[in-house]
Amino acid sequence: MSDITVHFATNREETKGKIPFGPRLNSKSPLYLRYGTAEVSPPPAGRDRYRLQRVHVAPETIPGVNAAEDARVKLGSESVFDGLRRRLIAGEADLLVFIHGYACDFETAMERAAQLKDRWSTAERPLEVAVFSWPADGTMVPWMSYASDRDDARSSAKAIARALLRFVDYLKALDRAEWCNARMHLVTHSMGNYAFRNALQAMRSDLGGRLPRLFDTLFLMAADEDNDAFELEGKFMHLPELAHSVQVYFARNDSALTISDVTKTHPDRLGSTGPRTLTQLPQKVTLVDCTQVSGTGIGEANHQYYRQRSEVLDDVRAVLAGVAPDQIPNRDFLPDKRAFRIRATP
Repeated sequence: MSDITVHFATNREETKGKIPFGPRLNSKSPLYLRYGTAEVSPPPAGRDRYRLQRVHVAPETIPGVNAAEDARVKLGSESVFDGLRRRLIAGEADLLVFIHGYACDFETAMERAAQLKDRWSTAERPLEVAVFSWPADGTMVPWMSYASDRDDARSSAKAIARALLRFVDYLKALDRAEWCNARMHLVTHSMGNYAFRNALQAMRSDLGGRLPRLFDTLFLMAADEDNDAFELEGKFMHLPELAHSVQVYFARNDSALTISDVTKTHPDRLGSTGPRTLTQLPQKVTLVDCTQVSGTGIGEANHQYYRQRSEVLDDVRAVLAGVAPDQIPNRDFLPDKRAFRIRATP
């Protein structure tokens, strides 16, 4: 099986070696972005580990930043966006944008993005994937790593917003004959939801409070975000404006989020309980209870089902195929919770 191509943008520090990005913010600025592609090998039969093989960082020349003042501007984003657009056209594919969560280093981010491309795609709905990798520490040291990652997630907000809006500007500048006609989706996992909450606010600030319809579907997976997020202006109240539909996948037995809730004095987590109240929840928000299908292995704390459990993968693929929420197989509707529950299969 051939290697899987992942496109990326990152505001991580630049380092030397096979893995060219480290665990801290770029020293030039939290807004300084590098773009590129990564090649990831899928696992052999009977194994589960995707492995990063190569990283190509797009050459970039920005006068006053990394070259002489009279140097010709050369944007890495342009070459990466061009390559991504060509792949979308050639494969008649849709685009999946991925924002990873806590304790996820650059290597792991590329591997998990490749896994999503591999496992969420179908022959009828192939995907290309682009990941924004913010500087999560990649370690699980209690208290310190969590606080550091949360600070870095918040500091990365404008960079995430900038990368998304830069891509939109790139698309707007194309001639109609160059359009790829791909749908664009976004998946945020765990603390990636908190990073995107802050990016959402940065976009609203930059755009005068108005948000463009960027995505077909937003997937909020195991969100390490407050469960009142859809109620508050400064959190996710305006999130549905960005997409045709919003899918909130949660699990009441998600131990990772229970730890976040109890030990970090957070409110109940959106990824554990779903929204705090259903009274004013927009109709375009669909709730999916994964409690029966959250287990994935020792040490993963019922937190990685979005990329590993076959029942969840089938469910996501049906959403991407445009199947109506009440027509997706292997779901039960819970009227009192306004949620669909995925059943575990034998």
